[in-house]
Amino acid sequence: MDASGIQTKILPEKDGNPVVYGEVKAKDAAKTLLIYGHYDVQPPEPLEEWVSGPFEARVQGKKIIARGAADSKNNVVSFIKAAESYLKTSGKPPLNLKFIVEGEEEIGSPHLPRFIKENKERLKADSVVCYDGDFDETGRAKISLGVKGLLYVELRCKKARDDLHSSYAPLVPNAAWRLVWALNTMKSPDDKILIRGWYDDVEAFTPAQSRLVGKIPFRGENYLKEWGIKKFLKANNNREALKRYLMEPTCTICGFKTGYIGPGSKTVLPGSAMMKIDFRLVYNQNPRKQLQLLKEHLHTHGFDDIQVKPLGFLEPSRTSPSAPISKAAVRASRIAYGSTPVILPRNPASGPDYLFTKRLGLDSIWTGSGPPSAYSHAHAPNEYTTTEDFILGVKYITAIIDSYAKVA
Repeated sequence: MDASGIQTKILPEKDGNPVVYGEVKAKDAAKTLLIYGHYDVQPPEPLEEWVSGPFEARVQGKKIIARGAADSKNNVVSFIKAAESYLKTSGKPPLNLKFIVEGEEEIGSPHLPRFIKENKERLKADSVVCYDGDFDETGRAKISLGVKGLLYVELRCKKARDDLHSSYAPLVPNAAWRLVWALNTMKSPDDKILIRGWYDDVEAFTPAQSRLVGKIPFRGENYLKEWGIKKFLKANNNREALKRYLMEPTCTICGFKTGYIGPGSKTVLPGSAMMKIDFRLVYNQNPRKQLQLLKEHLHTHGFDDIQVKPLGFLEPSRTSPSAPISKAAVRASRIAYGSTPVILPRNPASGPDYLFTKRLGLDSIWTGSGPPSAYSHAHAPNEYTTTEDFILGVKYITAIIDSYAKVA
């Protein structure tokens, strides 16, 4: 950012990774656009599955292969280069630009709420672009007018001091079974969350949001082929699958660690067990309220021996399809890619967008460039973007800036 001419500061975060903040001012400009990104990435393991070093950024044909190539270094460098292009040509952008690039998005942005609260004056703007997205599977730009929220928890159960010989099973409580039994009370075989009150605050899509859903192309057969499965869960066709994907809260087991999981057999009775679960939330569920509902549920069902440790809170967000920044991004897509974008009323993934919409009171969109995450191996070995996607990504964010400067 410094090298590109952006006035940049590294702002420390207590107990967390610093935020990189930058500004490019345009004299006499009436508008300010805040652009968000993140510099952290997922761990690279398993290392043995990479075709090259995960941080080499090796170019193979048109692919740039590296951890973070798609999520989200491609996007971050794109908006830096967009700012640089203005400074090297016209000398200034058509509006004021502010940038925040955080280092904890992949773990739920735990320190960003405090940063936003402490820097409200510094972050004053008219709208926000979270440039951390990807393309739709049809190859068109994708614009999300909000994201799902997230509650991430760790469940732990401790019984015996150590793992024991499994012959003691009639005498000693099994920590692994305790977690399994607890999970069985939380979600039914028909994929419904059974925690009392879980759906109470869910808001249905507005008519405008529902109309957007009807326009979204969803080639489910491509996803099924890529994932190696034959059919979607609890959906008879693509339209049903898309609605579930966008509209429903989720409860997902992300990992389960207990007992012996090495080669061969080992007859042990686990003394302890740990599980990680994420809950995707929809508007207007609140992760802290949902956490309390989870704790009350475990207590009611007799699982006070299970410790609940929250690891991440993200509230869901939304922006109107008629917001100026939404209109500007649609126009920018046509300029950069020559096609109308795919507009999602809600991104099924999660991010700190609520900090901009709810805490700063700004319209915000989530968009970006690069291969669809289902194909780019984001968060997996051999993650990639392409040189063409990167160059077009610079043009796309530049077109968003230009279009937003002109839109009423």
